[in-house]
Amino acid sequence: MPPLSLLALRYVAWFVGLTVLYGLLVNFAGLPPSLATSVILASAPAADVGMQATRRATRALAMQDWAKIWGVCMVVFLLLTVIGPMLLSNVLPTVREGVGGSRLPPNAPILVAATAPMMALFLWIGRRSAGGARTS
Repeated sequence: MPPLSLLALRYVAWFVGLTVLYGLLVNFAGLPPSLATSVILASAPAADVGMQATRRATRALAMQDWAKIWGVCMVVFLLLTVIGPMLLSNVLPTVREGVGGSRLPPNAPILVAATAPMMALFLWIGRRSAGGARTS
């Protein structure tokens, strides 16, 4: 199994990059912010993670391996999107205003519940893209 830290780093890089790009599009191009777009932004990097995991694996990855990879991606997502902003809002007043304005607290369960299966789907897409379904 490939190192989970490498896969987590790839997920973070893609997630942060896509989130910054989306933020710029919302602020400067007038793209409307939506919860569905947040789910896709959190899930899409999992396709690259699934592809890299399949390519770097020294053996065929079992369901338990994919569950670990999915779990790492979900933990990173929760830390960056839900837990981190909630913790920072307790310390920094400006973050508290931003979190309150984004309606994150009431939407967090919906966001997590929608992202979890979507992330699994994108991991599967990444595995299939790398040829992980073939038997040698």
